[in-house]
Amino acid sequence: MATGVKRVYTDFKGVDFLEEPSLVNITRSPDALNVWKNYEDTQGTCIETRPGYRKLAQIGTGSILGVYVYSNSIAIIHSGMQLYEWNNFPNEPEEDNIKKIYSDMNNKKSYFNKVAEKLYINDGKNYLVYDGSTCKKVIDDDPFIPTTTISRTAGNIGGGETLQDVNVLTPKRTNSFVGDGENKVFYLDATEIDSEPVTALVNDIEMEENTDFVVDRVAGKVTFNETPSEPNLSGQDNVFITFAKTVEGYTDRINKCTQALLFDNRLFFTGNPDYPNAVFHSELNNPQYISDLNYYEDGAGDSQITGMTVGNNILWVFKNLDQNNANVFYHEPTLDTEAGKIYPSKQGNVSIGCYAVSTNFQDDIVYLSRYGLEGVSTEKIDSRQVVAHRSTMVDVKMTNENGYRDACMTEWKGYLLILIDGRIYLADSRQKYASLNSFEYEWFYWDISNANPNILKEYNDRLYIGAKDGSIFIVEGTNDNGATILSYWTTPMDNFGYENQLKTTNKRGGIAKIKTIQNGRIKIARRTDKSEEYKYTTEKSATGFNFNNINFANFSFVTTNKSYMLYKIKEKKISELSLKFYSDEKDKPFGIYSAVIEAFVGGYIKK
Repeated sequence: MATGVKRVYTDFKGVDFLEEPSLVNITRSPDALNVWKNYEDTQGTCIETRPGYRKLAQIGTGSILGVYVYSNSIAIIHSGMQLYEWNNFPNEPEEDNIKKIYSDMNNKKSYFNKVAEKLYINDGKNYLVYDGSTCKKVIDDDPFIPTTTISRTAGNIGGGETLQDVNVLTPKRTNSFVGDGENKVFYLDATEIDSEPVTALVNDIEMEENTDFVVDRVAGKVTFNETPSEPNLSGQDNVFITFAKTVEGYTDRINKCTQALLFDNRLFFTGNPDYPNAVFHSELNNPQYISDLNYYEDGAGDSQITGMTVGNNILWVFKNLDQNNANVFYHEPTLDTEAGKIYPSKQGNVSIGCYAVSTNFQDDIVYLSRYGLEGVSTEKIDSRQVVAHRSTMVDVKMTNENGYRDACMTEWKGYLLILIDGRIYLADSRQKYASLNSFEYEWFYWDISNANPNILKEYNDRLYIGAKDGSIFIVEGTNDNGATILSYWTTPMDNFGYENQLKTTNKRGGIAKIKTIQNGRIKIARRTDKSEEYKYTTEKSATGFNFNNINFANFSFVTTNKSYMLYKIKEKKISELSLKFYSDEKDKPFGIYSAVIEAFVGGYIKK
């Protein structure tokens, strides 16, 4: 008598692109597309069609390279070489809702950081500031003018005390002196100063060049017409002279940075090709004051920084793979008795370099290496870092994408979305499994290439797609801007636990528990080891009423979002069988909780 066996497919996890289809665990899929777990709806018990997307706006004609939501109604969009203000976001804009606010952007992805109601923008060419109405270069926004030297004495070259460092964002600086009532000549702390007018404040009285004093720019000497008096309070500075001294390359230190982020109430910058191993930072709560001494060099100068991420009160810096040099560094805030708050560079012990981007994914510091997604954890006892792989299930496909180096990472609804060349790889934070020395994520795989995406942006739990033609899409609905979403979940090539024996399926007993979805429809197909293609089996409408926006206060009833689908599959003398649950019709999503099939085990496989 033939042995009967029942296979139940349930507790679905994610995809497994690594293994041969017959070796994949039955909770995973060797080939799934455009499906996910909607935890807000079914708490992760169901695999279903992903949401679609629809076009929301057309912002310029260049690639969308940056999106920042400045307020509830204003979004700043970097499109090609233009920067736009969208003033009725997130509504569909009319022509007068889009205003160009800057026209010389770099054609590279930009970084946005908001500090005290001002938005600071870096794109590898510019360091800009937007105040809610206008956008300009930071150097044109009256950046902080430091007082570099104090307590200098009249008539003497040198002397005084150093107070503040030079600001690389402006050539201007101030020197302060103690007048002695005898000398008219005051020497500045720099020579060969700029031709820009020099200003002075003597005993709180403003004075002008060529009216109240003359300047010898080569010598850095200021000579007053009348001798400044002694201060009312002995030893107190009473002469303040402000001048400009341009140092070549200073402003480009920040202008050319391609990455910027906020850490410990300071902006940190990196990615300058002229300083590939440098990290610069601003003063506390002042992105418009960056000292010429506020920088750190992480490792060898010929190894470029490729990622910078904040986590666990540490600034993580990742460098490109270099077998001869360190690849990971970190900066922890430290108090110094003389310098105050400093961020010394410390070399990590992680040897795998960062190939593309890095981010903090729910307190998991992750980055893309050449081999996939890596995670970094710290043992605080000795600050030793441990790197663990996070993406084994999708590495084969993900790391071979053409645009892997230009990947974009975004967190949305508990998923880490990695956009690469029109495809999205989703790491599920709620589904993890133990690996050799840590854990890995379960993954899903989407194809949104028809949108021609360039970046992803999450705001208020909504996901936006910035396209390469200036289009902005919002992720919602049941079609892709009018096109059908092809979605499916396949089970592994299953031998039912009897690898060396033939099987014949039971025509009865096939049942699937499916999700009730408004306008839903699910189809099923099967494939055996005797065929290369899936063969259509049956389909069922899974439509139901959508209660999401109904007030239930006046209702009293019991309902469920589950229903059942029966299917008859008759396959004789097969070794392996795979089921495919799918949707290939517009606005007809599907969802599945579990599926069952029975088979009888027969004789041994002969050849």
